[in-house]
Amino acid sequence: MYDQIERELKVLITKDQYETLLRSYDFGKPVIQKNVYFDDDKGSVRQLGALRIRTVNGKKILTLKIRKDSITQTELEKETDTENISAITDSEIRDWFALYQIPDTLHPFASSETVRRTAELPNAELCLDISRFGNHTDYEIEYEYKKDHDGIHCFNEILSRVGLVYKKNAPSKLARAVQYSSDQNL
Repeated sequence: MYDQIERELKVLITKDQYETLLRSYDFGKPVIQKNVYFDDDKGSVRQLGALRIRTVNGKKILTLKIRKDSITQTELEKETDTENISAITDSEIRDWFALYQIPDTLHPFASSETVRRTAELPNAELCLDISRFGNHTDYEIEYEYKKDHDGIHCFNEILSRVGLVYKKNAPSKLARAVQYSSDQNL
């Protein structure tokens, strides 16, 4: 199990800005992440945060995110052997569902595919993403804290390479998946 407080800053960028930043840092090989998001008909999970199953390199990882504030959330993760949320029998995952009152009537309602490139910085992880939501594609840079520091200052130094200053403009991938869900076939 993986349980942590996640702090991140992110900004939507243009394709040209993406290309410039890609050449500016030592990003590793791209990793493809396929995400399927789950909720009930009342949006109960989205009121708390998000629930997804991400497939990366053949592994399926269930993630439950519980929102704390605009940049901080608790993230619970555990590998699972199924993409069918109702077939999960793992007692730890079932305990999370009970603790956060996640209903049993969940179904997939949105999906996305992201090509992620990551660069390790001294105090953070820098990610460049190309995400596809149905017929929509966007580009994003994400600065994820590894240590407590003045991340906004550091992120602004990175963004200055493409003429930007940090201003929250990137809804979550879940929000974007919902926005473009009419383009998707689940």
